[in-house]
Amino acid sequence: MSYQSGMIHSVLEYTHIYEMQAELRRKLSESHRKDLGRLDSLRTSILAMVVAENYDRSKEELLAYVELKDAFPQFQERAQRYMQHCVELIQAIQTKRNFPGLATLSLAKQQEIHEKVLQHFEELKTNLKLIEKCEREQKLNDVRSTVWVVRMFCMCMIALLFAGLLVDIKDGAFMSFWPVTDRLLDHVTERFVNLIHF
Repeated sequence: MSYQSGMIHSVLEYTHIYEMQAELRRKLSESHRKDLGRLDSLRTSILAMVVAENYDRSKEELLAYVELKDAFPQFQERAQRYMQHCVELIQAIQTKRNFPGLATLSLAKQQEIHEKVLQHFEELKTNLKLIEKCEREQKLNDVRSTVWVVRMFCMCMIALLFAGLLVDIKDGAFMSFWPVTDRLLDHVTERFVNLIHF
């Protein structure tokens, strides 16, 4: 009889753990859906992996994402601490979701662990947003510097064109101005003289 009651207790414990894990997964999915970014964003993919309990891959993806942005060294520097904190949060979520002997704890303690998982998940979302913000700021700074270079190039071209115009006026139009003015003055004075003689 004790073997049978032990087996029933194990089945009940397993069922209880399964139901709690399913409820926690539902809450995590709900939290993830509330704050969906772009479908191809870092935040969306990492949070989806964490909800699916694919912790190792989520950590690898996060590390690779920051490392692949080597064109933006300032981004890597700024994102490093957020990335490290995200990895720690993912590890904390994994540890708490896979806590051994969870069913043997009191319901209040189990609920406390699940609440902590949800808090870690929300904090993970916040830190992933900060990483995305760092990336956007870095890209914006890159665009601004590109615009500044293009603007300076355009100003230099305008200055060169203006200088060329001045040289052309001085050497071309200005030089022809005197003969034309001289001829015009000769013509006006000749007419004036002709008017006086009559």
